[in-house]
Amino acid sequence: MTPAGEQAFAAGKENRSHYSYESEARKLAPDEIERFQANAKAWDDWQKRPPGYRKVVLHWVASAKKTETRARRLATLMEDSAHGRKIAGVDIGRKREPG
Repeated sequence: MTPAGEQAFAAGKENRSHYSYESEARKLAPDEIERFQANAKAWDDWQKRPPGYRKVVLHWVASAKKTETRARRLATLMEDSAHGRKIAGVDIGRKREPG
């Protein structure tokens, strides 16, 4: 490979963050955790979920570019968790509702 190709390949490896499995685990902000914990039923369900599911869902919540989108995703997560459901798109066979 030429030096330019090696440089492009190295730069591509550093910028891989589109998928949850290619990036470090994301975290909720302290105020988001407080809101989540305030809903005991949702928090209890969340704590029972396997680490792989939590990593994918946290990536989905935290990768939002707008704060409104992140807040809406967190609300969806809390709502689904409170009802013992997985997030649509992560739960095979369940479709995400529009909006």
